Amino acid sequence: MWKKALAVLFGFLMLGLTVSSASASASFVNGTVNGTVTVPPEFNPEKKPGDEVRPQFGGATVVAEPFISAFVPGIGWIVAVGSIVALIAKYVYSKPVSEFTEAFVGEIPDKITYNGQELAKGVKTNFWGTEVEIGYGYVKKEWGGLKKEAVIVKPVITITRDEVKAVEDLFSPKEYGKLLAQAYLNGWDAEKAKDIVKEFHDEYKDVFVKNGVTFRGTDTCKIKLPSGEVILDNDRASHIVGRHVFGIYEYDGQADPTVFPKYLTMREIVILIKKTIEEGEVQCGSIKPLGDGTIRVSMEKTFPELRTDRYTSKTLRVVLEYNPKKGLYRIITAYLKWLGR
Repeated sequence: MWKKALAVLFGFLMLGLTVSSASASASFVNGTVNGTVTVPPEFNPEKKPGDEVRPQFGGATVVAEPFISAFVPGIGWIVAVGSIVALIAKYVYSKPVSEFTEAFVGEIPDKITYNGQELAKGVKTNFWGTEVEIGYGYVKKEWGGLKKEAVIVKPVITITRDEVKAVEDLFSPKEYGKLLAQAYLNGWDAEKAKDIVKEFHDEYKDVFVKNGVTFRGTDTCKIKLPSGEVILDNDRASHIVGRHVFGIYEYDGQADPTVFPKYLTMREIVILIKKTIEEGEVQCGSIKPLGDGTIRVSMEKTFPELRTDRYTSKTLRVVLEYNPKKGLYRIITAYLKWLGR
């Protein structure tokens, strides 16, 4: 019963309400930090309210401001431009999707120019927030603003609750959203990037979790290390995929030379990491005790069959961190060594 009442309240709160000033947009950002969607203010603070509205469609107007559109059962599609969403969104949206959306939207620009048209970022979601579309578009207003329609002209990504939950044990919703947004900003198709993250997750689970990977330890270095199971946590998974697969970092405006070749599948990359851990040469000089009691160690293994550019070697380095209390090694990073420019 309360859900029906909430749906009706949500509809009446949003219906016909448009807040187009920069202060209202800023309020929306502050109000949704702990909620579901972050929609930052306008790029140009000197733009006056209404400057971005252009008459179109026989009396209707088009507003290029950040927006959200939600489907409310019994009412239909409701559109809001401004702070009203913050009042209720956090109570009804699916938490993993809202965290993903907040992170993704927070990374991408407020506005873009697409085919000569200024578009604002926006979000369209079903009422329960289990499926969200993020993209760039505008809000079409009619009847003096009483009727509004959100139009996404350039879709960026569609995400569902099931997709977020499927990788949540390796990529937290916030890290997942931030990772895909950064890949998108680095030139990747966001949907393709989503598939790559899912593939990396599945292959890691199959190779490392299902079958197990063990570091053999070493007794030939000054600091001796025992054998132990190797794991990967969500913080380091995002680092490896973000930096060494998507190449989201640059050096002096040039591509990161430690990125894996794009022709490699995620399974091939995961297997290269496994082989380096199990068969690679321990770098005695890399063994370093840290202040928290953990110990770092690197292994290296060369794969002559790899096809790399002139700045990237065929030698893979994997850095592990040993926790004596847990008897586990966790992967810190894995990358192809840089030959220098």
